[in-house]
Amino acid sequence: MDDIQFKELVLQQLQILTEGQAKLEVGQAKLEAGQANIKTRLNRLEEGQKEIRNELKYVWEDIKKIDNRLSAQEEETYMLKQMK
Repeated sequence: MDDIQFKELVLQQLQILTEGQAKLEVGQAKLEAGQANIKTRLNRLEEGQKEIRNELKYVWEDIKKIDNRLSAQEEETYMLKQMK
């Protein structure tokens, strides 16, 4: 192999490496975009969970009110039956 052939071989290999590097960079950019998308979705999910927890507090408050009213009704019914 003479000097010119060696240089051509080195240039070919360098071209292959350069193309491979470009493909890797494109792949990395896609991965980073996907990660950003996942972070956005995760943030939305977390916000939704916060909203559900907040609404759940109100639901439990309503359940407690209903339970208290039911207990009062049960006591009143019991007293009325005792009066008969």
